[in-house]
Amino acid sequence: MSILLDKIVPVFAYPAGFAVLSVLACLLFLAWGWKRTGLTVLVCGTLYMWLAATPVVAALLASSLERQYPVVPVQNLVPADVIVVLGGSINAPTPLNPNPDMQESVDRVIHAARLFKAGLAPRIIASGGQLFPDPDRDPEAEYTAQLLGQLGVGEAAILQEGNSRNTYENGVLTAKLMADNGLETALLVTSAWHMPRAAAVFRRAGIRFTPVSIDTLSSSISSGFPFGYLPSADALMTSTLCLKEWIGLAVYRLRGWV
Repeated sequence: MSILLDKIVPVFAYPAGFAVLSVLACLLFLAWGWKRTGLTVLVCGTLYMWLAATPVVAALLASSLERQYPVVPVQNLVPADVIVVLGGSINAPTPLNPNPDMQESVDRVIHAARLFKAGLAPRIIASGGQLFPDPDRDPEAEYTAQLLGQLGVGEAAILQEGNSRNTYENGVLTAKLMADNGLETALLVTSAWHMPRAAAVFRRAGIRFTPVSIDTLSSSISSGFPFGYLPSADALMTSTLCLKEWIGLAVYRLRGWV
């Protein structure tokens, strides 16, 4: 139940969820005869949604995360015992699509294979499980391992951590897997916007690692006038993703996970 609440409750702090709440609250206030309060709440929800949907705001939010751990060229990285690639980039097959469904953050897996082929580590840990256990589907780590194999990484070089349900468990369970296999140092691969929270978790787990960011968002957002100030579905998605990271980092700090 705790993991479910962790996923559901913050939804109403994100732009779309907050907008829905503001509409519902407005209707309640109007029903109670509090017209001014209801309209104020509705305006706040609309303004929040509009700001989050503007490319210029989305670019600022993405940059606030990505500049903390910039992308480093492969040739500038120091070798480690293992490459750890976090999940969140491959969905399980469905009746409509019998193949694993690649998401935009699949750059993580591709970059892990790139580092492996560059000789920066002899092993790769694919970390990622299922939020809700389903006996008919494999954990994400299995699909990551399959893709790594298709990218030229040998099966013997891949270790799977398929029990984690969030970033905190990624760190804790990866630390145990590394210890069990005598691995002391890691190259941590995840999206640049996700790296601040991931790095904090892995640091708290006692893992010696080098952050290896990939999959940036801020560099692909066009925020020039006038389009940078007009609502965009892509910008709203980016803002929501970045707000999720900032909120997640705050929650992790409150829970003592970082």
